Amino acid sequence: MRTKWAIALVLVVGLCISCQKPQQCGKTCGTGELKISKSTLEDKIKGGWLGKTAGVCIGGPTEFKAKGKMFTGAVNLYPRLDGGFSQDDIYVQITFIAAMDAKLADPDGIFAATMDDYGEAFKKSGYELWHANKAGRDNLRKGISPPQSGMWAGPDKRFNRCANDIDWQIECDWIGLMCPAMPMTATQLSDRVGHVMNYGDGVYGGYYVSTMISLAFECNDIHKIVSQAIESMPRKSQYYQTIKDVIDFHDKNPDDFKACWSFINDKYLKTAVDCNSNSEGDNFKIAASFNGAFITIGLLYGNGDILKTIEYATRCGQDSDCNPANAGAVVGTMLGYDKLPKAWKESIEKYPDNKYSHTNYTYTDLINSSFKRAEKAILQSGGRLEGDTYIIKTQPVCQPKTLEQYGHDPIPNPDFKCKPI
Repeated sequence: MRTKWAIALVLVVGLCISCQKPQQCGKTCGTGELKISKSTLEDKIKGGWLGKTAGVCIGGPTEFKAKGKMFTGAVNLYPRLDGGFSQDDIYVQITFIAAMDAKLADPDGIFAATMDDYGEAFKKSGYELWHANKAGRDNLRKGISPPQSGMWAGPDKRFNRCANDIDWQIECDWIGLMCPAMPMTATQLSDRVGHVMNYGDGVYGGYYVSTMISLAFECNDIHKIVSQAIESMPRKSQYYQTIKDVIDFHDKNPDDFKACWSFINDKYLKTAVDCNSNSEGDNFKIAASFNGAFITIGLLYGNGDILKTIEYATRCGQDSDCNPANAGAVVGTMLGYDKLPKAWKESIEKYPDNKYSHTNYTYTDLINSSFKRAEKAILQSGGRLEGDTYIIKTQPVCQPKTLEQYGHDPIPNPDFKCKPI
């Protein structure tokens, strides 16, 4: 048993080893370097957080009110945004942000905080949790360390029956926002934190979303962002296959998001594995891959329009505050703060010193710390600062060397390729 576990754990962390050499892989949207001014970098970071906040506040009143059906009620696209300060979609992220910030000055910088550091911070948190987050934190408090704390539950007591659930997906935005045009760094960090509470598709949701946000600093084509970000996941994973189905359906039916929703709902509602899969229940589905499909529907059919993106992701139902929040973060980063709705900006700017629930971070702290981490990541990853302009060494999107799927130990990823995509 110990030998089997040793092999499994080596495979779990294999991604981090494989993605430390960008020159082995292909290109992203760029040509090797991205020039971005300090003001533009800050504008995009602020845009990502505002898109995230608007998405969760817009979708909040609809959460789980449409399960196995579309939400057809009114969607208020201009709510007060102070509700974001009490949303777990944001304050849980700050637990991990604080763990990184505490060690950011160490020689290892953005990589100084270990998986155990993130686990310890999560273990000490005092807020209410659900699904994979709750199971993961319960495991940590029982003395089960990561990545075991997030691994699938099965006959060998693999600890976390919610490992495929949405939790890390909804909490990973901060990593994409500190890794402009550096998706491999985003994936490496997402792998480290995501295994605290998730495994397999539950972790891949964090790869996918953080990669999309990372690419959105450089690329203004939503279809290209989605099509590249999907390659951060093993092609044999259910998550990859689900998003590929969305992309393919959209390409044939680019004007009918409802038809795409029906296709995905019919195909995956009963087959996407989550904590509810082995119980008699309703149409509730918390699987990361299933909800990730609704993020993707919002993005592709919204086609860069942040209001349509958030509305469509909301109307797809299920976890319909988290999904538009992730979609909003992607488009908000791509567009930047200045191009987002005036009403949103006026709303959030009323609360620069409001603290997020269960944290010591204000909105201003969140923006400033995100910029500081992004600067550290750029310089630590081969970039440089020339005057007021960052020269970023752009990175490719690269699949992990291992394939994780619920119910199975990690195995070598048969589709692993480090070549242009």
